[in-house]
Amino acid sequence: MEYCLDTSVFTEAHRRYYDFDIAPGFWVAIENNIVNGKIVSPMMVKKEIDKGKDKDQLVTWAKDMTGSLFIEADTQVEENMHIVADFIENKYENASEKEQFLRYADPWVIAQAMAYDLIVVTAEIKNPNEPIDKITQKIKGQIKIPNVCEKVKIQWIDTFQLLRRLNIKLGLI
Repeated sequence: MEYCLDTSVFTEAHRRYYDFDIAPGFWVAIENNIVNGKIVSPMMVKKEIDKGKDKDQLVTWAKDMTGSLFIEADTQVEENMHIVADFIENKYENASEKEQFLRYADPWVIAQAMAYDLIVVTAEIKNPNEPIDKITQKIKGQIKIPNVCEKVKIQWIDTFQLLRRLNIKLGLI
């Protein structure tokens, strides 16, 4: 494996620019790279996708990818999840932001990447200005995957960089 994909890669593609009926080649390319052992996602990502509409095509697609793309956490991932959770608890200030971040797939994506030296792929945008409280020295504001990745020394890229790195071409040539 080389890349660990966040929920936002799938949901943004499905809802915005690569829906199944517009860009089926995107989904075929993802499936090919699953088979080729290039990409993976934690099971928590599938659980987030499953919260979509019952007849949503992404939910159906994700169900078919269980066990190949979406995998359960092993001991190494669980150990790294504790490291990520401790980092969030110790470095960020806002309790509701910490709870929000730790409740979903984001920390599991980072933990999977840490465990297996993977590159995180996310559609989230890095927060360029993370203010630090002068008294507590903790980071204030919303917690974003790219910011956490940089702080814990995990490489991250966006969906378009993934497509370029995997030499995925969409559409007619």
